[in-house]
Amino acid sequence: MTTLDQFLKETQQTQRDFARAVGVSASYMNEIVKGGKSPSLSIAAKIEAHTQGRVPMSALLPPTSDAA
Repeated sequence: MTTLDQFLKETQQTQRDFARAVGVSASYMNEIVKGGKSPSLSIAAKIEAHTQGRVPMSALLPPTSDAA
């Protein structure tokens, strides 16, 4: 599994360009890349699609708890 940061480095894309491609601000993308924020499901899906599955949604979203 590739992280978003690894993907951007490997493809030589800037966070700003990638953010524009998935429809978020550059500052929000920076927070996602650094791990400070988790994207919404719809943004995580756009990132997965834009990376052609190399960065799966599961790598972007916080783990779920099955405690019920």
